[in-house]
Amino acid sequence: MTHYLVVTAIGTDRPGIVNEVTRHVSGCGCNIVDSRLGIFGNEFTFIMLLSGDWNSLMQLEISLPLRSQEWDLITMMKRTERHQSLQYDISANAEILIRDQPGIVSQCTQFFSDHGWDIQAMQTITLEQQPFNLLKASFQLNLAKQGEAAGSQAAFAGFCRELGAESFEFIVNNKHA
Repeated sequence: MTHYLVVTAIGTDRPGIVNEVTRHVSGCGCNIVDSRLGIFGNEFTFIMLLSGDWNSLMQLEISLPLRSQEWDLITMMKRTERHQSLQYDISANAEILIRDQPGIVSQCTQFFSDHGWDIQAMQTITLEQQPFNLLKASFQLNLAKQGEAAGSQAAFAGFCRELGAESFEFIVNNKHA
């Protein structure tokens, strides 16, 4: 039987650290099913979904904390199951470019939640410039509840105008026409 484990590693970015982690994972007999890597400041974050038999995952759960100390990493692990994708008829991509200030991302996520959109992926970046920094936020969305996608487009446009966005876009993708 195949078992699954989510592992997150956070530490100072340096050449070879991702290779050390992936070699250790493979050495325990685990397979990397999915992964994401991000650099934030001088730190990297590496998230992996691993699969393997019970013994392989247990070996990793026991050995990784010690190895993480040697590598000066913080790691977290949690057993899980293979993700069962829900089928959505409608998805969307949304993007906003706006003057950076605290609370903008929270306001965006609240907007999507209020309109029945499930956030599948999100990326934000602050563009440093004069006279003020800009925030670029991108969202991949699925319509989780019964709702009107076209109404969401108009509502998002109004929302962005109220916030004073420099630019914005909301593209709806109907999967079943």
